[in-house]
Amino acid sequence: MKKQICILAILLHQLAFAQNVNIFCHFNLAAADSCSIRVDKFHIRDFDPLTKHALVENECQFKLNIDQPTLAEFMYNKQSVNFWLEPNDNLKLTIDYDSLYKAIKIEGTGNVHNSFLIAFFKSFKSDFDKDLIKQSMLSTGIDAFENNLFKQRKKQLEFFNSYKDKASFSAAFNAYVANMIKYNYYYQLQAFAIINANDNKGLTVTPIPSLLLEEITPAIANNDDALNCEQYRNFLNYYIIYNTSKANGFNKFTDNSVSMEKKMAFTNQTIIGRANAYFIANYLNDNVANVSPFTAKHIYEMLSFNEKKGEYTRLLKTKCEKQINNKEALAKKADVPASSATSAVKIMGTDGKYFTFDDLKGKVVYVDFWASWCGPCRQQFPFSKELHKKFTPKQLKNLVFLYISIDKTEEIWKKAIEQNGLGEMKNGLVPGDWSSEIVKYFQINSIPRYMLIDKKGNIIDINAKRPSDEAAYDDILKLLE
Repeated sequence: MKKQICILAILLHQLAFAQNVNIFCHFNLAAADSCSIRVDKFHIRDFDPLTKHALVENECQFKLNIDQPTLAEFMYNKQSVNFWLEPNDNLKLTIDYDSLYKAIKIEGTGNVHNSFLIAFFKSFKSDFDKDLIKQSMLSTGIDAFENNLFKQRKKQLEFFNSYKDKASFSAAFNAYVANMIKYNYYYQLQAFAIINANDNKGLTVTPIPSLLLEEITPAIANNDDALNCEQYRNFLNYYIIYNTSKANGFNKFTDNSVSMEKKMAFTNQTIIGRANAYFIANYLNDNVANVSPFTAKHIYEMLSFNEKKGEYTRLLKTKCEKQINNKEALAKKADVPASSATSAVKIMGTDGKYFTFDDLKGKVVYVDFWASWCGPCRQQFPFSKELHKKFTPKQLKNLVFLYISIDKTEEIWKKAIEQNGLGEMKNGLVPGDWSSEIVKYFQINSIPRYMLIDKKGNIIDINAKRPSDEAAYDDILKLLE
């Protein structure tokens, strides 16, 4: 009996918060045989619930369960328009066959919010059009671009604040519109640098003058309440990309796995709450096919650890597992065991015997990926030797400097070891150049590349600091303690 009462209480609780929204659609002259509504529930289009209805005598009706104010996309005849929905809204849409923004009439509960959105985007749609924004970014200098952006934001705010029915807006809708205007400005400022950098073939990003970014603080970036706003989500994306680029000296990343690892590290340092989980999930969803299986697993595990309810973790599970399994299947075809990251690659020692990372468990391992033909690799060797000398004989008993070459042949490799004075170090070869097993598994796109593994065999940093970076010593020392 108690169990039944408990179940009934749960159902009543759910019903109290999940309330019906009714949307009745009438088409004066139908140009398509169906229409759809996608509710912005998870803020990732691939997972947001989509409802599609056929038109019967030019009419259809949607009944949606909405537990909090949210945005929804109405789609008809290859066009779409956004609606604001709140629990118990009851909307009637009357639609002609041409442009939705010009030929839609809205009545009923919730009408005041959506009539505003229609009117607002009739005036300012181009300010939010990504294609037009990109064209402007690529054809205008930053000062002129920001000046126009500032003027448009002012006009948008004036339209919003002077709107005839603003006093009737709900608190949630007021916050949504304010966020939409505010974050559209902030998002475009930072996107300017990244979009221009992606459009050219150079290896650097031109930073935005710091004066223009003064308003953009960590408090602005952390705003769970604004996740229902696409412009905030756009801003969050470029906030993390721009600041990760800044931390990298505004140099472009040449390795997708390293790029993702760095972005996720910055996210964990600066973004908290649901915004943290959303960004990690969205970025992983978009890029899981472009990174190594190690990075895909690592970021998925990070998401799982960060989430309280495991919502995004469940949504991404199938996609991530499929991508990881496909990549590991390819690795197996190249005779690479994929049981774990640290046992994935067989490495040949100078004695001709093979070993894996797992054979070095119990010691901290500083890995240096290199090749005889790589000038930047050779430039780091003197620094690497000096780094080695900083550790005491006792510490070196628990530390391995492992130099892994991807040279094509054993002969070239051993000659390079002798020429570079690496004979007393731990050396390994995975032949094949860019087709080698280790390059495929970790998706290494550039060398030198460094990796740090702890005593338990866990890869702590897939893109560890170079020997020339004084902080590399501290990173290794922490793992020795």
